[in-house]
Amino acid sequence: MERGKPSTSEENNIVYGRNPVIEAVKSGKVLKVIIKFGVKGKEIRELENLLKEKKVPFTFKDKNFFKDYPKSQGVIAYVSPVRIRDIREIKAGKSDIYVLVSNIEDPENFGAIIRSSECFGVKGIIFPKRRGVTITPSVIKASAGSIFHIPIYEIGSVLSGIETLKEKGLWIVTLDMKGKQILGKVDVPFPVVLVVGGEGKGAGKKVIEKSDMVLKIPMY
Repeated sequence: MERGKPSTSEENNIVYGRNPVIEAVKSGKVLKVIIKFGVKGKEIRELENLLKEKKVPFTFKDKNFFKDYPKSQGVIAYVSPVRIRDIREIKAGKSDIYVLVSNIEDPENFGAIIRSSECFGVKGIIFPKRRGVTITPSVIKASAGSIFHIPIYEIGSVLSGIETLKEKGLWIVTLDMKGKQILGKVDVPFPVVLVVGGEGKGAGKKVIEKSDMVLKIPMY
């Protein structure tokens, strides 16, 4: 077992969707894969070749097995739990960027944030265990498997997490429409934590008050 707290629900150890499963296999996290009889396509061929290369066991099942997973695209993987880290493990480099989510309730939004962050070289994703979405199969699918390639950190609450991160020398920059300056038009201090707010609620008034800077994202 990896050091760190794993997610404990068996349901949370399922990944579905062709690209998310492919990325999970690449990460070495997959225990076994179930493929629906008759599914075809480039991704399926790539997946089967990858499974053979990585020596990951896989089998085929009929459509009844997949009835509870309408978005599975005919592929389900059983994986090792996503490792959830403690922010006290963070040792930020002088140019590092982390992303902290606040009030995010939509799994697809959370997954998209993880996917974008991994693409832009963010060093880690930080989320609160209360008042927001956690790591679920829907989040993993929406991340397109990126969650297996970026460190994930859990905090008790956003406010307490911010205090700990500040003590570790990170700047807190919240992205909010109330910001008077625009992201990309002003110098941002590093290492930095970018706080991304949720749908409708934003990051929250108290989070904004504790931030070193509040910037708004340009709308085009």
